[in-house]
Amino acid sequence: MTKYVLFIRDHGAKDVLDFHPSEMSAKKALAAYVTKKTGRDLPSDPEAAVEEIASYFDRDKTFYAIAGVPAGAR
Repeated sequence: MTKYVLFIRDHGAKDVLDFHPSEMSAKKALAAYVTKKTGRDLPSDPEAAVEEIASYFDRDKTFYAIAGVPAGAR
């Protein structure tokens, strides 16, 4: 079963490295991170929420990655 890794590097904050059972779970954790950091709820429209997340990470030295890791990978 594939696990998903969420990595966040945010300038001035401790790096975040979390493992999730699904890609959706990793995306929800990313959305929660942006909501917490901005102090604002994300838009209810999914496309607008994606844009809001992208705009948060559209800065120097701030990025995220979600990657699938197949079972048994080393």
